[in-house]
Amino acid sequence: MGMDKKPAKNPKKLLGPNIREARTRLNISQARLAELLEMSTEVLGRMERKEALPRLERFVLLCEILGTTPNQMLGFSVGVGLPQTPRMSPAYDEMMTLMRHFVVEMEAKLAEDERKELMQVFAHLQRLITLTKKRKAEAAKSRRALAKRGRPAD
Repeated sequence: MGMDKKPAKNPKKLLGPNIREARTRLNISQARLAELLEMSTEVLGRMERKEALPRLERFVLLCEILGTTPNQMLGFSVGVGLPQTPRMSPAYDEMMTLMRHFVVEMEAKLAEDERKELMQVFAHLQRLITLTKKRKAEAAKSRRALAKRGRPAD
């Protein structure tokens, strides 16, 4: 995806194509994405054509729906002094893409309480993944510290 470019002076120039690219990658129509964002298709089209920018709240929601970060959408690369997001495996990326696609497809068919429950399940899953990664990183750090002291790791 073209989201690793340097940020453009005019964010519209980079944001529009990145919206379109992420939307088509997830096989979401412009009309469906506009519906999920609670905006008109015309406004979304103007954003994709580099003619308009979303309000901040919609931009954040847009990133969540498309499964990307605001930094990626605006073309900011990870640099010195910026926190680096953990790299995920291709299998993880594929799973998350499939889950987002499933939610988009099923959302219209679910009742409001079912939709909320599904979103809670995804939030719990994301927290579990984050916690697991954090624990693995802490364990690796402990093993490295023990190895430096000359003690074998468990």
